[in-house]
Amino acid sequence: CAEREKCMIHQPRPFDPQAPAIVIDIGNTSTKVATWHDGVVTGPLSVPTGDAPAFVEALRAHAADSGRLGPAAAVVGSVVPEALRRVRQVVEDVLGYAALVVGDSIPRPIDVDVMDEKSIGVDRVCQAAAAYDQLRTACTVVCFGTAVTVDLVDDEGVLVGGAILPGLRMQLRALHEFTAVLPAVEPGFPDLPYGRNTSEAIQTGVCRGLAGAVRNLVEGDAPHLNRWPQVIATGGDAAFMAPHCDFLDKLVADLTLRGVGVAYSKHLAEAGA
Repeated sequence: CAEREKCMIHQPRPFDPQAPAIVIDIGNTSTKVATWHDGVVTGPLSVPTGDAPAFVEALRAHAADSGRLGPAAAVVGSVVPEALRRVRQVVEDVLGYAALVVGDSIPRPIDVDVMDEKSIGVDRVCQAAAAYDQLRTACTVVCFGTAVTVDLVDDEGVLVGGAILPGLRMQLRALHEFTAVLPAVEPGFPDLPYGRNTSEAIQTGVCRGLAGAVRNLVEGDAPHLNRWPQVIATGGDAAFMAPHCDFLDKLVADLTLRGVGVAYSKHLAEAGA
């Protein structure tokens, strides 16, 4: 049965722009795979970046759920060049056609007004595009990931720039690895606003410090807009940080995947499909 499904996916077929597509977000820590159809992300699966068997399984699962003829396309956004190379090969091996890569084979989904457009990560661009697609107004997009990014989109839907700082685990690991005696600790918010031992002091400094840093960056966007921006958050640590960041308006776990889908939909529209 599995072999028959595989053969049907590989059969040449006319391109159907109404058919589901597979969207893939390759991050530094994890790679997410989902289905994009009618502007909605469904069934997101997360696997460790670089875990080829797990990725193949996730890709096959979404291909099997795309109907008898399989997905119309596989669309990839990536910030990890070597992982992108491997994913491209797997997509071609499993689905029988080349992946569409945001920023390469299809355009980025939002205008970018920075000094070097090519230097800004595809993940940040996709997050900004998805946020603006939802809100249709100026907003600040915060991603609590391996690195934390805080990006500003103006009222015209242009990504005008942002900030990057180390994420929670990167900060905690750096304190442990670059000092002689500071312990390795997990992220946490002690009950009091100050640490009563070394581990609590590290947690307070990193976790509360990160919340304060992001608040300061969001406040910095306000004068540019002449108002406080709507703030949408995503990333692996967003749910952990959100209770301590009262300036966040909305939490969207799959924002980057949605941005990859938006890039695909805009590509189809521009191609007249």
